[in-house]
Amino acid sequence: MEEYPIKEKGDREIHLAFDIATQLIPLLVGGLDNRRNYQRITSILYDMLDFNAVVLSMENGEEVQSGDVEINSSNESKLACMEIDIKKGYRDIGNLSFYKLPMYEITDTEKSMVIGIGKLISTQITFNGKDYYSSLRSKAELKALQAQINPHFLFNALNTISAMCRTEPLTARKLLIHLSNYFRATIETSPDLVEIHKELNTISYYLEIEKARFGDRFDVEMDVPTNMDIKVPPLILQPLVENAIKHGFSESMDKEGTITIAVRRFENYYEVSVEDNGKGMDSKLIMDVLSGDFGDRKIGLYNVHQRLKEVYGEQNGLIIESKIGEGTKVMFHVPIRRRSGKNAVKGHYSR
Repeated sequence: MEEYPIKEKGDREIHLAFDIATQLIPLLVGGLDNRRNYQRITSILYDMLDFNAVVLSMENGEEVQSGDVEINSSNESKLACMEIDIKKGYRDIGNLSFYKLPMYEITDTEKSMVIGIGKLISTQITFNGKDYYSSLRSKAELKALQAQINPHFLFNALNTISAMCRTEPLTARKLLIHLSNYFRATIETSPDLVEIHKELNTISYYLEIEKARFGDRFDVEMDVPTNMDIKVPPLILQPLVENAIKHGFSESMDKEGTITIAVRRFENYYEVSVEDNGKGMDSKLIMDVLSGDFGDRKIGLYNVHQRLKEVYGEQNGLIIESKIGEGTKVMFHVPIRRRSGKNAVKGHYSR
């Protein structure tokens, strides 16, 4: 570790932090997609900080380490460790672990330094080039989504409530409350991920009004465990439900329509789905929807498809399964990120 000819301890730490940042930032210009930079990052942190080992673990399964102690499943729990998450926006994409031998203590100063390094790396990755502007675009699209939903939905809802005021005043009052709650939820929505049950509450207000509009054309079933603890992009379900109502059902159907909203856990992901038993769509239409080849419509399945890929990765957009005359299931996966033990292959690990 380089020595600094500075008398005050605080000044030395400031210069050390500056030097670390100076060496790390050029490696983060292209994000953390370049595996060759993984080892460089851990080497810099090991060389400049007073730790016995530094391990970088990425969500893609890559793990590298630098140090005078090899970290593996047999000794990991015996060492003093501090771990920080690396984020790209609000999504965890990896973590850094800093280890010391049992006889050494991780000081408060070192903890502050490690936290600062985590924030530096996460900030650089988040605001790196196209990713930063992609984030700005997501926020703009959310605002556009809110602005376009509100007038369209408000007009239809007020017409329905107005028609009920004389004949069903109590129902009209309940619908006004649902409408108020719905707009409050959409106005207060931020670009950050929201709890799935909060998103479902917003959908329930929307559905109550739509059911009043369409009468007995469809029913809604919820299959979501109460202890389901996942987060999703805001207003992500509303377009899926709206699509099922508008395009899934018709007055000529000879069966009662059903929309099922479900969340299920699998080994590596949660599946969130909106399924209807309506008229379905052919494979050509599905391909057009997911490719955006359907005109200038800004609200709909394609917009949701793009938002999901930005949040969860290119491979985790919408999945559409449909059969003509039987119905459509639109779903997406929320990946489960796990940290596994390390094997004993120095410098490179796999999950």
